[in-house]
Amino acid sequence: MSTLFKRYDLSIIIPCYNLERFIQPMLDSLKQQEQGHSTEVIFVLNNCTDRTEDIIKANGFNYILHCTEQGCGNARNVGLEHAQGEYVWFMDGDDWLLTPTAINEAIEFAQAKDIVRVRFQSLQFRREYFSMVWQYVIRRDFIGGIRFPNYQPCEDDAFMREALGKAGYNMWDYLGMDTLPTPQYYYNYLREGSNMYRTNILRERI
Repeated sequence: MSTLFKRYDLSIIIPCYNLERFIQPMLDSLKQQEQGHSTEVIFVLNNCTDRTEDIIKANGFNYILHCTEQGCGNARNVGLEHAQGEYVWFMDGDDWLLTPTAINEAIEFAQAKDIVRVRFQSLQFRREYFSMVWQYVIRRDFIGGIRFPNYQPCEDDAFMREALGKAGYNMWDYLGMDTLPTPQYYYNYLREGSNMYRTNILRERI
């Protein structure tokens, strides 16, 4: 049992920056999840200037926080400070869950473990990379004081290096950890306007 105060089995933390054109698939996939475990979904708006908040509320989600410091890492830290789940799953608002049982399967698989890996699908991305933070479900008290650094991109690298190291893994052998047998998460790689998109466009211009 977690040594931290627990009100939910899982806290899902989703940072959002101007996602009005991209967030609906994630919202739909969350609404379609089968009940079975207590889950809180925390949206952290990161200086949004569009209708992202209105769309989230229109879909029945009302746990919305605001982060004034720019960057996904800062927004995730804000969500983590408020999370009350035994486990934490960081997701991106422009991705989505693949099956209605994704949350239940992830929670059940993670029981009595500190960190587990979630398989993903993507039409544009074929590699495995250790720092894709949305591919992990992590016990909240295991995270402890680990936080995302105040820079981007690659803020996930620092967080996951520390978390994986604490679990006895590194960036080369993390694929050996306990992993859900079937993909449950869709990664919308290189979505226009995302950090990954801007980073790759910059690399192409250099």
